[in-house]
Amino acid sequence: MLKVPSKNKCSGCSACVSICPVNCIKLVEDQEGFLYPKVDDQKCVKCGACVKTCPYNNEQKGQTDKKAFAVINKDQHERMESSSGGVFSLLAKDVIKKGGVVFGACFNQDYKLEHMAIDSEKDVYKLRGAKYVQSDMNDAFNKAKEFLDNGRLVLFTGTPCQIAGLKGYLKKEYQNLITQDIICHGVPSPMVWRKYLNYRTMQSGAKITKISTRCKKDGWRRYSVAFTFENGKEYERQHDLDPYSRVFLKNLCLRPSCYSCNFNGDKRLADITLADFWGIEKVQGEMDDDKGTSLVIINTPKGEQAFNDIKENVVYIKVPFEDSIKHNPSYHISVVEPNNRTGFMQTIAQKDFSYAYDKYAKDSFGNKTKKLIKKIFRKLFRR
Repeated sequence: MLKVPSKNKCSGCSACVSICPVNCIKLVEDQEGFLYPKVDDQKCVKCGACVKTCPYNNEQKGQTDKKAFAVINKDQHERMESSSGGVFSLLAKDVIKKGGVVFGACFNQDYKLEHMAIDSEKDVYKLRGAKYVQSDMNDAFNKAKEFLDNGRLVLFTGTPCQIAGLKGYLKKEYQNLITQDIICHGVPSPMVWRKYLNYRTMQSGAKITKISTRCKKDGWRRYSVAFTFENGKEYERQHDLDPYSRVFLKNLCLRPSCYSCNFNGDKRLADITLADFWGIEKVQGEMDDDKGTSLVIINTPKGEQAFNDIKENVVYIKVPFEDSIKHNPSYHISVVEPNNRTGFMQTIAQKDFSYAYDKYAKDSFGNKTKKLIKKIFRKLFRR
């Protein structure tokens, strides 16, 4: 029978739920807002399928021979609507043109993040862009397997742990499956996200109609969090000033398993890894115009073929692999759990977002002054 030994050994990937032959496992939200499997002992037939499927019990190693590229989508509109260089949109459209299906994370009408499948180019925008909260997989694994078994080409995108869960669930390699993961900082709590949405709604006095967590109108590095509301009001803050982004970047609201990630580095199983190419100005300055540059890491021959199929639509330069991840430490290093994480999560579970933020994440006057001085020195140094 499936037992989660500790919460830092469960990523909530849903593989155990998807594989259960008698549907006796469901994901239940804990007090922090994360989903964990719960087994109905009365229905369980003790077949062990869930244990054999769990990626934590069946660790696999990815390939170590990798190629890295700095990449920019030639379509400027797609690029500006994307978090970095706009590569995902091209991969997705190519698969759809071949009659395939694309799985990825999408906000529903209530801005809950869920995995869904699309097979129309007009819907690619729904899966595009970073969304800083853990997605609910629902029955995405079952649907993907159904498409694969029917011979459809499938592009499945997600975090490294979600890809590992999918691979564990499928049990075999499908030639018609392409997987793409990201360099992941960690997944925030859906409960914290809900509380932040409530806070923004109360501040504006109206329902949210649009969210962009990576608005680049002031530049890729100075990206903003932007909300539009039903009453016409708008909210926009640079990411280092937005309360939710600050909580995320301070690692206060991440899933326990993220602090000891079991699927980063050479353990990632995806064919292709996508990320922001942070540090591109130091590696390949000609690929940096502050509109977004993607880092594309090719992990398998299948991933290389998928990249080759979109090359005519991108500007790209091959870069040394070690240089490509020099400024992306999350590729192989887990974030550090802050000492005040438990306090923050316990507080926000009982209080509203603003109370918990003010108590645990808001800058003191002294910190604000230090940041201002550093900013001034950086500007003077650049001159």
